Amino acid sequence: MKLSSESKLFIAIAVITVFIIGIGIMLMSRPAPVLERSQLLPAGSYTQGNKEAKTYLVEFSDFQCPACRSFQPQVKALVEKNKDKLVFAYRHFPLAQHPLALPAALAAEAAGEQEKFWEMHDYIFENQESLSEEILLSAPEKLGLDKEKYLKAFKDKKYQDKIDKDTSDGRKFGVDATPTFFLNGKKLDLFTSSDLSKSVEETIKNNPK
Repeated sequence: MKLSSESKLFIAIAVITVFIIGIGIMLMSRPAPVLERSQLLPAGSYTQGNKEAKTYLVEFSDFQCPACRSFQPQVKALVEKNKDKLVFAYRHFPLAQHPLALPAALAAEAAGEQEKFWEMHDYIFENQESLSEEILLSAPEKLGLDKEKYLKAFKDKKYQDKIDKDTSDGRKFGVDATPTFFLNGKKLDLFTSSDLSKSVEETIKNNPK
């Protein structure tokens, strides 16, 4: 049977469509890559918990992100509960739509220079709804920092390169929103903070110290 030009075109389009759909299904069904611990926990990363623990949780976060703030108490509780069996690392991923996210990250790093990174981390999230440059500039008095040293590091953007490295790594690892968590090298798909707790607890159970 001789096919018309229109029929041939229709068949060709159908074949191409099926091929594209097949490729898409194959790509979607492929397991997400597992990243190396050294990739997610580079030297200089701020961590909590047991650095030697088999279970490691890494968060790419934005200090001005409401979702990051909502996850923060759960993360803190997880670390406190499993401090001997878990290491948690915070990495920066300030989003362009949050104008104070980068200044907050710079402030946290400036405080970290005086071993007060986590105190600043909590201070920023606690004041997120009213976050301003004034809040960041008032940190030395609130946290007992050397004001001159802190302000110099903050205003000179001393740790910009570190924050840029975190952001660059995040994009390379597939981070496109905050917070994004990686658990033992695997990117997590979470809907609620309770999903995070379940994933961490299950991983710890399967990877005892």
